[in-house]
Amino acid sequence: MNAASTALLAAPASDDTFAREVLAHVDAHDGVQNADYAFVAYKETHRTSGAWCVRIAASHTAGAVLHPNAVRLQARGASASGRRTFVWSNPLSPRLGDPRRVEFRLYVNDGRPTSVEIFVRLRKFDYTPDEARIVTFAWPGE
Repeated sequence: MNAASTALLAAPASDDTFAREVLAHVDAHDGVQNADYAFVAYKETHRTSGAWCVRIAASHTAGAVLHPNAVRLQARGASASGRRTFVWSNPLSPRLGDPRRVEFRLYVNDGRPTSVEIFVRLRKFDYTPDEARIVTFAWPGE
């Protein structure tokens, strides 16, 4: 699912200030709304300073910005607590009668981020949970 031929959402094009590299995308359909949800993850690097972040853009929910230093701190904390993952953002959480879930999960190993997962579970037309759509990509590192 990392490279489908027709993504519903595209990352912004690189320009004179930022270089952008697409890392992954995933699309899912919500039967109740009859709407397609799309997500694209990309690395954005400032051409002059070299500072970078991972951005996840979304068509129907909030996206996320993952700054390396903040992710590194969270990864250390997760490892210290014995966890292998942590959720960076969950713009859509399930509630009674609505099983939709969107999460941006980070996987860690020895206190370092290793990969990012975009988890999307929407609804069938009858409000029951649809099959989850998941895409995982390697944490870009330095």
